[in-house]
Amino acid sequence: MKPAATLTNRRQQELTAAVSAARAAGAAIRADFGQRHVTSRKGRYDIQLRADLVAQRTIIRLLSHHFPNYSVVSEEGIQDTWDRSRMTWVVDPLDGTNNFGYGIAHCAVAITLFDDEAPVLSVIFDPIVDREFTALASSSEKKVNRIPTAVGHATVALVTDYSEEGRLTGRLLEDTLSQSCKRVTTMWAPALDLALVSAGALDAMVSRNAALLDVCAGILLVQSTGGCVLDASGQPLRLEKSLYRNGISFVAAGTEELARELLDLAFSVPGG
Repeated sequence: MKPAATLTNRRQQELTAAVSAARAAGAAIRADFGQRHVTSRKGRYDIQLRADLVAQRTIIRLLSHHFPNYSVVSEEGIQDTWDRSRMTWVVDPLDGTNNFGYGIAHCAVAITLFDDEAPVLSVIFDPIVDREFTALASSSEKKVNRIPTAVGHATVALVTDYSEEGRLTGRLLEDTLSQSCKRVTTMWAPALDLALVSAGALDAMVSRNAALLDVCAGILLVQSTGGCVLDASGQPLRLEKSLYRNGISFVAAGTEELARELLDLAFSVPGG
Protein backbone atom coordinates (compact mmCIF):
# COMPACT_ATOMS: atom_id res chain seq x y z
CA MET A 1 0.00 0.00 0.00
CA LYS A 2 1.30 3.45 -0.91
CA PRO A 3 1.91 5.89 1.96
CA ALA A 4 -0.87 8.49 2.26
CA ALA A 5 1.46 11.38 1.45
CA THR A 6 2.71 9.65 -1.69
CA LEU A 7 -0.82 8.90 -2.84
CA THR A 8 -1.91 12.49 -2.18
CA ASN A 9 1.01 13.82 -4.22
CA ARG A 10 0.13 11.43 -7.02
CA ARG A 11 -3.48 12.59 -7.04
CA GLN A 12 -2.38 16.21 -7.23
CA GLN A 13 -0.13 15.37 -10.18
CA GLU A 14 -3.02 13.60 -11.91
CA LEU A 15 -5.36 16.51 -11.26
CA THR A 16 -2.81 19.03 -12.53
CA ALA A 17 -2.36 16.99 -15.71
CA ALA A 18 -6.11 16.69 -16.23
CA VAL A 19 -6.66 20.43 -15.77
CA SER A 20 -3.81 21.20 -18.20
CA ALA A 21 -5.19 18.75 -20.77
CA ALA A 22 -8.72 20.16 -20.50
CA ARG A 23 -7.47 23.73 -20.87
CA ALA A 24 -5.24 22.81 -23.81
CA ALA A 25 -8.18 21.12 -25.53
CA GLY A 26 -10.31 24.19 -24.94
CA ALA A 27 -7.66 26.43 -26.43
CA ALA A 28 -7.30 24.13 -29.45
CA ILE A 29 -11.00 24.26 -30.35
CA ARG A 30 -12.05 27.74 -29.26
CA ALA A 31 -11.65 29.22 -32.74
CA ASP A 32 -14.15 26.66 -34.08
CA PHE A 33 -16.91 27.87 -31.77
CA GLY A 34 -20.01 28.57 -33.86
CA GLN A 35 -18.60 26.61 -36.83
CA ARG A 36 -20.32 23.40 -37.93
CA HIS A 37 -17.41 21.41 -39.32
CA VAL A 38 -19.26 18.08 -39.28
CA THR A 39 -17.05 15.00 -39.59
CA SER A 40 -19.68 12.36 -38.82
CA ARG A 41 -23.37 11.96 -38.11
CA LYS A 42 -23.88 9.70 -35.11
CA GLY A 43 -27.61 9.26 -35.61
CA ARG A 44 -30.58 11.41 -36.41
CA TYR A 45 -30.02 13.83 -33.55
CA ASP A 46 -26.29 13.79 -32.85
CA ILE A 47 -23.16 14.77 -34.75
CA GLN A 48 -19.41 14.72 -34.45
CA LEU A 49 -17.55 17.94 -35.18
CA ARG A 50 -13.93 18.52 -36.07
CA ALA A 51 -13.65 20.13 -32.64
CA ASP A 52 -14.56 16.81 -30.96
CA LEU A 53 -11.65 15.08 -32.64
CA VAL A 54 -9.18 17.92 -32.07
CA ALA A 55 -10.04 18.09 -28.38
CA GLN A 56 -9.83 14.31 -28.04
CA ARG A 57 -6.39 14.13 -29.69
CA THR A 58 -5.09 16.95 -27.52
CA ILE A 59 -6.30 15.39 -24.27
CA ILE A 60 -5.11 11.87 -25.04
CA ARG A 61 -1.69 13.08 -26.17
CA LEU A 62 -1.10 15.03 -22.97
CA LEU A 63 -2.52 12.46 -20.55
CA SER A 64 -0.67 9.61 -22.24
CA HIS A 65 2.57 11.57 -22.06
CA HIS A 66 2.30 12.01 -18.29
CA PHE A 67 0.69 8.64 -17.50
CA PRO A 68 1.59 6.16 -20.26
CA ASN A 69 0.33 3.13 -18.33
CA TYR A 70 -3.18 4.47 -17.80
CA SER A 71 -5.90 3.49 -20.26
CA VAL A 72 -8.21 6.06 -21.86
CA VAL A 73 -11.89 5.81 -22.73
CA SER A 74 -13.16 8.65 -24.89
CA GLU A 75 -16.47 9.41 -26.54
CA GLU A 76 -15.25 9.65 -30.11
CA GLY A 77 -14.54 6.00 -30.84
CA ILE A 78 -12.34 4.81 -27.95
CA GLN A 79 -14.87 2.68 -26.10
CA ASP A 80 -13.21 -0.73 -25.67
CA THR A 81 -10.69 0.10 -22.93
CA TRP A 82 -12.92 0.36 -19.85
CA ASP A 83 -11.41 -2.73 -18.26
CA ARG A 84 -7.93 -2.66 -19.76
CA SER A 85 -6.08 -1.35 -16.71
CA ARG A 86 -6.66 -0.35 -13.13
CA MET A 87 -6.24 3.38 -13.84
CA THR A 88 -8.68 4.68 -16.47
CA TRP A 89 -9.14 8.18 -17.82
CA VAL A 90 -12.72 8.76 -19.02
CA VAL A 91 -12.93 11.67 -21.45
CA ASP A 92 -15.78 13.60 -23.00
CA PRO A 93 -13.75 15.87 -25.28
CA LEU A 94 -16.69 18.15 -26.07
CA ASP A 95 -19.83 17.98 -23.96
CA GLY A 96 -22.60 19.84 -25.79
CA THR A 97 -21.30 19.37 -29.33
CA ASN A 98 -24.44 20.72 -30.99
CA ASN A 99 -24.40 23.80 -28.77
CA PHE A 100 -20.76 24.42 -29.66
CA GLY A 101 -21.43 24.13 -33.38
CA TYR A 102 -24.35 26.55 -33.25
CA GLY A 103 -22.46 29.09 -31.17
CA ILE A 104 -24.43 28.47 -27.97
CA ALA A 105 -22.10 28.99 -25.01
CA HIS A 106 -23.12 25.92 -23.04
CA CYS A 107 -20.44 23.28 -23.60
CA ALA A 108 -17.44 21.84 -21.83
CA VAL A 109 -14.51 19.45 -21.75
CA ALA A 110 -14.89 16.70 -19.12
CA ILE A 111 -12.25 14.33 -17.71
CA THR A 112 -12.60 11.75 -14.93
CA LEU A 113 -10.02 9.36 -13.51
CA PHE A 114 -11.05 5.98 -12.10
CA ASP A 115 -8.82 3.91 -9.83
CA ASP A 116 -10.26 0.45 -10.40
CA GLU A 117 -14.02 0.97 -9.77
CA ALA A 118 -13.79 4.24 -7.85
CA PRO A 119 -13.64 7.75 -9.34
CA VAL A 120 -10.79 9.71 -7.79
CA LEU A 121 -10.92 13.06 -9.59
CA SER A 122 -12.78 15.00 -12.23
CA VAL A 123 -12.33 18.18 -14.24
CA ILE A 124 -14.94 20.08 -16.21
CA PHE A 125 -13.73 23.08 -18.20
CA ASP A 126 -15.92 25.50 -20.11
CA PRO A 127 -13.70 26.79 -22.96
CA ILE A 128 -16.01 29.64 -23.95
CA VAL A 129 -16.84 31.24 -20.60
CA ASP A 130 -13.51 30.07 -19.09
CA ARG A 131 -15.08 28.30 -16.11
CA GLU A 132 -13.25 25.46 -14.39
CA PHE A 133 -14.64 22.92 -11.93
CA THR A 134 -12.53 20.28 -10.20
CA ALA A 135 -13.10 17.52 -7.68
CA LEU A 136 -10.85 15.17 -5.73
CA ALA A 137 -12.73 12.27 -4.15
CA SER A 138 -10.34 12.18 -1.18
CA SER A 139 -10.43 15.92 -0.57
CA SER A 140 -11.95 17.50 2.51
CA GLU A 141 -12.68 20.78 0.73
CA LYS A 142 -15.37 23.02 2.21
CA LYS A 143 -18.79 22.10 0.95
CA VAL A 144 -20.83 24.59 -1.05
CA ASN A 145 -23.35 26.46 1.10
CA ARG A 146 -26.68 26.27 -0.70
CA ILE A 147 -29.94 28.03 0.05
CA PRO A 148 -32.66 25.36 0.22
CA THR A 149 -34.88 25.61 -2.86
CA ALA A 150 -38.46 24.38 -2.99
CA VAL A 151 -39.39 22.44 -6.11
CA GLY A 152 -41.72 25.24 -7.21
CA HIS A 153 -38.79 27.66 -7.36
CA ALA A 154 -36.28 25.25 -8.88
CA THR A 155 -34.57 25.49 -12.26
CA VAL A 156 -33.89 21.93 -13.37
CA ALA A 157 -31.82 20.53 -16.24
CA LEU A 158 -33.21 17.48 -18.03
CA VAL A 159 -31.20 14.90 -19.98
CA THR A 160 -32.38 11.72 -21.70
CA ASP A 161 -30.75 9.50 -24.28
CA TYR A 162 -30.92 10.16 -28.04
CA SER A 163 -33.14 7.20 -28.93
CA GLU A 164 -36.69 7.76 -30.17
CA GLU A 165 -37.96 6.25 -26.92
CA GLY A 166 -35.65 8.49 -24.95
CA ARG A 167 -36.89 11.59 -26.74
CA LEU A 168 -40.51 10.61 -26.13
CA THR A 169 -39.74 10.07 -22.44
CA GLY A 170 -37.98 13.42 -22.42
CA ARG A 171 -41.03 15.25 -23.73
CA LEU A 172 -43.25 13.59 -21.12
CA LEU A 173 -40.74 14.38 -18.38
CA GLU A 174 -40.38 17.99 -19.45
CA ASP A 175 -44.14 18.43 -19.37
CA THR A 176 -44.41 16.80 -15.92
CA LEU A 177 -41.53 18.76 -14.41
CA SER A 178 -42.66 22.05 -15.95
CA GLN A 179 -45.96 21.80 -14.09
CA SER A 180 -44.13 21.79 -10.75
CA CYS A 181 -40.80 23.56 -11.30
CA LYS A 182 -40.00 27.16 -12.14
CA ARG A 183 -38.08 26.21 -15.26
CA VAL A 184 -36.82 23.11 -17.09
CA THR A 185 -33.81 23.39 -19.40
CA THR A 186 -32.80 20.86 -22.06
CA MET A 187 -29.36 22.00 -23.18
CA TRP A 188 -27.90 18.50 -23.82
CA ALA A 189 -24.63 19.20 -22.03
CA PRO A 190 -24.96 17.04 -18.89
CA ALA A 191 -21.39 17.46 -17.64
CA LEU A 192 -21.71 21.24 -17.55
CA ASP A 193 -25.25 21.03 -16.15
CA LEU A 194 -23.95 18.93 -13.26
CA ALA A 195 -20.99 21.25 -12.73
CA LEU A 196 -23.45 24.12 -12.33
CA VAL A 197 -25.48 22.07 -9.86
CA SER A 198 -22.27 21.42 -7.91
CA ALA A 199 -21.59 25.17 -7.74
CA GLY A 200 -25.14 26.07 -6.74
CA ALA A 201 -25.78 27.95 -9.99
CA LEU A 202 -28.39 25.41 -11.12
CA ASP A 203 -30.77 23.79 -8.66
CA ALA A 204 -30.92 20.23 -9.97
CA MET A 205 -30.66 17.81 -12.86
CA VAL A 206 -32.87 14.87 -13.83
CA SER A 207 -31.27 12.17 -15.98
CA ARG A 208 -32.86 9.17 -17.65
CA ASN A 209 -30.59 6.54 -19.25
CA ALA A 210 -27.47 8.70 -19.52
CA ALA A 211 -24.14 7.18 -20.53
CA LEU A 212 -21.59 7.03 -17.70
CA LEU A 213 -19.01 8.82 -19.86
CA ASP A 214 -21.32 11.84 -20.16
CA VAL A 215 -22.12 12.25 -16.47
CA CYS A 216 -19.39 10.72 -14.28
CA ALA A 217 -17.30 13.91 -14.01
CA GLY A 218 -20.32 15.96 -13.00
CA ILE A 219 -21.70 13.40 -10.55
CA LEU A 220 -18.39 13.36 -8.69
CA LEU A 221 -18.44 17.16 -8.56
CA VAL A 222 -21.95 17.24 -7.08
CA GLN A 223 -21.11 14.57 -4.51
CA SER A 224 -17.79 16.16 -3.53
CA THR A 225 -19.42 19.55 -2.84
CA GLY A 226 -22.11 18.12 -0.57
CA GLY A 227 -24.91 17.80 -3.09
CA CYS A 228 -27.27 14.83 -3.29
CA VAL A 229 -27.37 12.28 -6.13
CA LEU A 230 -30.09 9.62 -5.91
CA ASP A 231 -30.52 6.64 -8.21
CA ALA A 232 -33.91 5.60 -9.59
CA SER A 233 -34.67 3.57 -6.45
CA GLY A 234 -34.08 6.57 -4.19
CA GLN A 235 -30.73 5.39 -2.83
CA PRO A 236 -27.57 7.54 -2.87
CA LEU A 237 -25.92 6.81 -6.21
CA ARG A 238 -22.70 4.82 -5.91
CA LEU A 239 -20.54 6.03 -8.77
CA GLU A 240 -18.56 3.09 -10.15
CA LYS A 241 -16.79 2.39 -13.42
CA SER A 242 -18.88 -0.73 -14.09
CA LEU A 243 -21.94 1.49 -14.59
CA TYR A 244 -20.70 2.07 -18.14
CA ARG A 245 -22.48 -1.14 -19.16
CA ASN A 246 -25.95 0.39 -18.75
CA GLY A 247 -27.61 3.77 -18.90
CA ILE A 248 -27.79 5.66 -15.61
CA SER A 249 -30.99 7.23 -14.31
CA PHE A 250 -30.69 9.62 -11.38
CA VAL A 251 -31.57 12.95 -9.83
CA ALA A 252 -28.85 15.35 -8.68
CA ALA A 253 -29.65 18.37 -6.54
CA GLY A 254 -28.12 20.73 -4.06
CA THR A 255 -30.18 19.27 -1.21
CA GLU A 256 -31.64 15.85 -0.46
CA GLU A 257 -35.10 17.30 0.05
CA LEU A 258 -35.20 18.75 -3.46
CA ALA A 259 -33.69 15.59 -4.94
CA ARG A 260 -36.42 13.44 -3.39
CA GLU A 261 -39.21 15.76 -4.54
CA LEU A 262 -37.87 15.63 -8.08
CA LEU A 263 -37.36 11.87 -7.90
CA ASP A 264 -41.05 11.38 -7.13
CA LEU A 265 -41.98 13.55 -10.10
CA ALA A 266 -39.44 12.21 -12.59
CA PHE A 267 -39.93 8.53 -11.98
CA SER A 268 -43.70 8.69 -12.05
CA VAL A 269 -43.25 9.07 -15.81
CA PRO A 270 -42.77 5.70 -17.60
CA GLY A 271 -39.98 5.01 -20.05
CA GLY A 272 -36.72 4.46 -18.19
